[in-house]
Amino acid sequence: MKLTRGVSLLLLALLFPFLSFAQEAITGKVTDKNGLPLSGATVTNKAGNSIQTSSNGTFTLTVASKDKLTVSYVGFTTRTVAAAADLTIILSEEAINLSEVVVTGLAGGIKRSNAANAVTRLSAKELTGSTRPPTLDAAMNGKVSGAVIAANTGAPGGGMSIRLRGVSTVIGSSEPLYVIDGIIVNNSQLPSGAGTNSFSGAVGSNAGSEDQAPNRISDINPGDIESIDILKGPSAAAAYGTRANGGVIVITTRRGKSGKTRINVSQDLGMARALHLLGSENWTEEKINNFDADNGSYALSKDRTLELFRAANGQTWDYEKLIWGNTGLISNTNATVSGGTDKTRFLIAGSLQSETGIQKHTGYKRHSIRLNLDHKLTDFIDLKLSTNYLNTNTSRGFAGNDNNGVALAYSIAHIPNFINLNKTADGKYPESPNTGQNPFEVVDRAENKERTNRFLYSGEMNVWLLRKERSSLKLGLRSGIDFILSEPRAYMPEDMQFQSGNSLKGATRYSLNKIFYTYLQTSLAYNVNVGKNIDLTTSAVVLRDDQRRDISWIQGDGLLGGQRNPSTGQRVTTESLVEKEAVVALDLSQDINWDDKVIGRVGVRADKSTLAGLNFDKWFYFPRASLAVNLTNFAFWNVAPVTMLKPRIAYGQTSGFPTFNGAYSRMSPINYGGQLGVAAPVTLGLSRLEPERATELEFGVDLGLFDNRVVLEATYYKKKIQDFLFPFTLSAGTGVSSLSVFPVGDMENKGVELGLNAAIIRKKDIEWSTNIQWWFNKSLITRLDVPPAFVGSSGFGNYGRKRLVQGQSPTLWYGPDENNVLVPYKESQPKFQMSWGNTVRFGKGFEFGMFWHTSQGGHNASLTKLLKDEGGTTHDYSQPGKEDVIGRERQAEVISNFIFDASFIRLREASLYYTIPESALKSILKKGPERVRVGISGSNLLLITDYYGYDPEASNFNTSNAGGALSTGVDLAPHPAVRRFFFHLNFEF
Repeated sequence: MKLTRGVSLLLLALLFPFLSFAQEAITGKVTDKNGLPLSGATVTNKAGNSIQTSSNGTFTLTVASKDKLTVSYVGFTTRTVAAAADLTIILSEEAINLSEVVVTGLAGGIKRSNAANAVTRLSAKELTGSTRPPTLDAAMNGKVSGAVIAANTGAPGGGMSIRLRGVSTVIGSSEPLYVIDGIIVNNSQLPSGAGTNSFSGAVGSNAGSEDQAPNRISDINPGDIESIDILKGPSAAAAYGTRANGGVIVITTRRGKSGKTRINVSQDLGMARALHLLGSENWTEEKINNFDADNGSYALSKDRTLELFRAANGQTWDYEKLIWGNTGLISNTNATVSGGTDKTRFLIAGSLQSETGIQKHTGYKRHSIRLNLDHKLTDFIDLKLSTNYLNTNTSRGFAGNDNNGVALAYSIAHIPNFINLNKTADGKYPESPNTGQNPFEVVDRAENKERTNRFLYSGEMNVWLLRKERSSLKLGLRSGIDFILSEPRAYMPEDMQFQSGNSLKGATRYSLNKIFYTYLQTSLAYNVNVGKNIDLTTSAVVLRDDQRRDISWIQGDGLLGGQRNPSTGQRVTTESLVEKEAVVALDLSQDINWDDKVIGRVGVRADKSTLAGLNFDKWFYFPRASLAVNLTNFAFWNVAPVTMLKPRIAYGQTSGFPTFNGAYSRMSPINYGGQLGVAAPVTLGLSRLEPERATELEFGVDLGLFDNRVVLEATYYKKKIQDFLFPFTLSAGTGVSSLSVFPVGDMENKGVELGLNAAIIRKKDIEWSTNIQWWFNKSLITRLDVPPAFVGSSGFGNYGRKRLVQGQSPTLWYGPDENNVLVPYKESQPKFQMSWGNTVRFGKGFEFGMFWHTSQGGHNASLTKLLKDEGGTTHDYSQPGKEDVIGRERQAEVISNFIFDASFIRLREASLYYTIPESALKSILKKGPERVRVGISGSNLLLITDYYGYDPEASNFNTSNAGGALSTGVDLAPHPAVRRFFFHLNFEF
């Protein structure tokens, strides 16, 4: 009896820990305040186990006794409740979404309410919920404080440039790094050769800045995006090391949710029209007599001009309208199937986008198919898979810089409107008497096209090596691929007018660009609660990022009639270039969170890069630290109207290397005595290359009022670029002309970013929310070890260029004054920018949206104005201009004649949607869609500006391959910008 009792007591003692933490499965439901179920809400217990609610808001989760559940849903206030059977958890909608997690590093993110950096987040609704942007980068325009976004061309298919918090380099690109689902992806521009001497003659090499090629980020379907986080400066982007000097744009794609399989189908039909055409002044005999006949490259004599004018008998032709007055048609079809179980979730998305341009034979097509898969292999292993195949086709025509009379706006500027160049009834194109080429023939017969196939893959596996109530250890494995096969083609028929004097008539170029990025990452993250609501997270990351570019082309000049094969040309030239880059990095970080009151982060990244030349084995270190204090979370806080007051500070370093040629000297091919050989280069690489390093200190405060219905964010930053690189001229006695790059100075960017989000009206029948952003950036050269030097592209020498001068801004325009003395003039960066977005929900199912954007005080070099004045085709040519001069006098090489204020106010987006009530649908259709949404929208609808040009945001040389961020602000006869109108129809099943 005693033995039996002793055994019983022993068993009870052994079982007591398990009995005290007995587990059971409980069920519950998550709804909003109106009782509507919230599908996809996340329910998490203390041990870290989580589940998403089904389509009707229900969940089942295994919990321990006295457990607590944390319930979160994007856009709603997170709640913590005691675990109990048959729970109904009601979430309140956040006026401003502060519970969303923003991505701030390689292995995780942080709640927006706890972030110490001013990270801009754009949701899917902000990107595509109002209208349908043509490309992903265009969808961000005006919505990112601290950014200057410009269009390289208005042609279909992209050509945007983004600069975050000022200039990051003076020789390379200030474009940000793009990361999609954790994988670094390519955003280069791949030229077709349409700017070479055999075509427009703009340049003598394969330069993408003259081709106005599309960005590769334009391949991505904006409809696939869940959110974008913009890490604007080194304090936020330091975890990305040597690739992050221009900032980082982190893109997260949509994923499936557990519950009922849902089908979403949307169709957008639209049209595009030219936003603004410049017009042309009519001619008179008096104007012709006064016109300088020797002006311009292709000017007619006065007598011949008068003869043509009289023969026209008063008839005129508007060449801008004839070429760009067409209506482009747009069609976007998107279909998504998503759903899954608690273990497996999936999303399959397909899209077809087609846009014909306002110019005949131009357009853009994109086909995309995506599969995102999430699978919970066991309770401690989960997998994520993201795959995306894209096929894009672009036909862009010829615009921009030109020396052959081929580029359209360039040519039109020199054609008087009384000359008839329309195609004749027998199918022939009259020769242009005043330019090198009939523009209608360029439109109909010349080709500048690109076909691209792209495959994106990212895979992630998380293994929970330890998961306890107060601690966890997670192993993360990530891999990714970005493969691009791009095939640009340019073609110019042999019987074109401008080729009449060429010995080799007709040209065709086929390019083949193969780009292969691979990414591997391993991480360990240990989280522990040490008591008193203090959470510590320690993480370590090891990664390798490899990039290979195989760029080649073959060109044939002197074509046989009707031939397009380059190998049939009388002269065949080829070029091939293979570049490889690799980065190996280690990253360590430590986070501390004391009950969402004090949040601190410190970390350091170490990189090795092959771009460092002989320094390839050297580690470069990038520290970071940040601190945020949520004062309103402390018990002493009792100021009722203020529900958030968070001062914050952040510090970080990043760097950037120039291209492959920065460290390596390239030999030049020669032909000597009929024998092929190579010659020593005249420009040397810097064999031991140190990267340009950016250091940023950011201060800010976030203020929330009235239960965070009003949130104000204020940020000040100072970013210093140390040892920026620039070509260094050497003595002639060295036998070479220069080093390709050399550290020559320092510069800094300082700026302020303000944001106001407010839910102004929140009533049953009407809701109005607004968002206002205001920002500016100023740049300054603080050290320069070489004499002042011009930098960047101007297009035309002394009409306006940027210049490196100590104590001055690197984005300041320089040029000759009336006495031909070089002087600083106006700033190309705007004095400030501001955006204003509004969403109004009213009635039962109506939603109205409107988004305005203004930029004030920036200046462009309007060489479009120069060309029109040269040809006498400006709309005000004969009217008194500056200092009461007209015509040719206005073309004098005085900088004030060509640098113009590019300030504008623009209505970027406006929309009106109506969601048909579910009850109305069921009364009509017993079976069918659960939700139908119809709407109309437009983009780029209104432009208010005094600027002379097709678009004050145009910047022909503002591309990632253009030789520097200081080539911005040059307006040289680009393709006109367009406005778009849409009708939308959306079904959810």
